Amino acid sequence: MSENFFIPDSLKISGGNPVSGDIKISGAKNSILGLMAAALLTDDVVTLRNVPYITDVLEMGHILQDIGVKVQFNPQKRILKLQANKIIKNEISHQASHFRASYYLWGSLLARFSRTKEFDSLKVCLPGGCSFGGKRPTDFHEELIKTVFGAEISIETRENEKYSYLNFKIPAQENADLCPVYTTFKASHGATFHWLLSVAGSDNCKMMYNASLEPEVSNLIAMLQKMGLGLIGNERTGIIYDGKNRKLLKGVDFEVIPDRLEAATYALLTLSTKGAVELNGINFDHCSPWLGQLERMFSHSIYYSTDKKKLCLDFRKVKPYDGFIMQVTPFPGFETDLQQIWTPVLAQAKTESIISDLIWPGRSAHLDQMAKFGLVSKHYQFDVNSGQQGSIKNLYINIEPSNFHAANVEGTDLRGTMATIMLAASIKGESTINNPGFALRGYPNLLKNLEELGIDISSSKTGREIEALPEL
Repeated sequence: MSENFFIPDSLKISGGNPVSGDIKISGAKNSILGLMAAALLTDDVVTLRNVPYITDVLEMGHILQDIGVKVQFNPQKRILKLQANKIIKNEISHQASHFRASYYLWGSLLARFSRTKEFDSLKVCLPGGCSFGGKRPTDFHEELIKTVFGAEISIETRENEKYSYLNFKIPAQENADLCPVYTTFKASHGATFHWLLSVAGSDNCKMMYNASLEPEVSNLIAMLQKMGLGLIGNERTGIIYDGKNRKLLKGVDFEVIPDRLEAATYALLTLSTKGAVELNGINFDHCSPWLGQLERMFSHSIYYSTDKKKLCLDFRKVKPYDGFIMQVTPFPGFETDLQQIWTPVLAQAKTESIISDLIWPGRSAHLDQMAKFGLVSKHYQFDVNSGQQGSIKNLYINIEPSNFHAANVEGTDLRGTMATIMLAASIKGESTINNPGFALRGYPNLLKNLEELGIDISSSKTGREIEALPEL
């Protein structure tokens, strides 16, 4: 029987030693929730392989169970089975407030209901997740629902509850005069996933402009095509749904791609601690942005297996290195999800570094926590005039060479918390990371992996548990 997932209140890390060992990279956190939502588009069994053992998977699994989906999970074998042959309710509870990607369920459930007629409406708790210093709006997801379904949307705040709910009402028959094209001002991973899941319920040709180019998008497209959805083109040329689907899709046995962001994190941890680590099961093409930068900086410290399934990193004798300027851009450029993970590495450089992030300009809360370790940095928000669309915000960070010491810090968000764990592992002395649960949202088997790499890490006895999913 599977054990409940324990999330400690704090971690203690005695750092300063080089990491060594090998890590098997897990399935992509940024793929799995969309793939799980796709299981709602069929009555058949959906089997997902290489599933990461993270809190987001468990919480999404419990939400699916709550609406009637049969869920079975084997964390050791990384296999998850889902069957949505009967949905018993059309309300997603406040559990959804724990993570933002729960909005994938909006479009997939409405697409299902348009085929099965189980319900003609959906009520959802507004999603949570990492806020990055402020509320992250869902307006473009609501606009997506209007564009695809012609749905009516209202908002409800219930008495004696701290949560707000959105009410979606879909028309009895789709309006053929709806605009067939959906787009966002900035390429969005979440919006692209949500559109792909939603169009399975449309009877008309639909197109998405400015789709995200991230590998996880290709992963979801491949799964939906295997399930029988008429998708043509791709995220690079524009995605088109042919409008021919009139029923639920078929079941599928499908594999989650390796997590390029997890691979990057362990690679940068290796550099930050001046260690030597072997990464197994990565996709080199998906890792090209961060791996290309490391190769430019340390070409003689990076090795590949002949079959290109293993990446060996040896930074034990690395010489002092210069900082660099990082302009965060949509994939295949520097990933916004990694700018926080790069910070401990850039702060150990012998010259100043600059990070410019127009994707998520609110990603700065971790800097105040890292300052407790001794990070010397300044950050600003600028308005950037983009010409066609007025102005957008830009986060501009100056990172100076810094001298570090142990500290007591707070987790802020997924990648920011992981960055503080990395920094604590790189610094001599005992540090405490409070609220480390953010990192457990995206890093499978994190404490075990860090221990096996030689990091002296222990967790508090107090914390909370997430109930295990039924065992496969």
